[in-house]
Amino acid sequence: MDESPILKAIFANNLRIRRKKEGLTQAQLSKKINVSTSFVTEIENARKAPSFSTIEKISRVLNAPSWSFFCEYGDKITIDSAEKEKLSFELKNQLASTIDIFFKTKI
Repeated sequence: MDESPILKAIFANNLRIRRKKEGLTQAQLSKKINVSTSFVTEIENARKAPSFSTIEKISRVLNAPSWSFFCEYGDKITIDSAEKEKLSFELKNQLASTIDIFFKTKI
């Protein structure tokens, strides 16, 4: 399977910018997400790609949605707590509706 060098570069750039914005060194971030400092360096240099679970950890530590790391200029994307709550509410409602429909069709 081919890897996307462009996607890795976008992720790397967003990671570096967000990490610095949070005032963390690579060593500090690596400790918080339980990986080696050299692995963070490899990610930020677009030589390696993190796993999904590592992306989730990075997101939590850097207070950013996971998907924003994959968007060009993802460091510019911000969602305030009211927007997060609204999106969360909408997604929960959609999920509940989908689950209801699924079970109704199975009965």
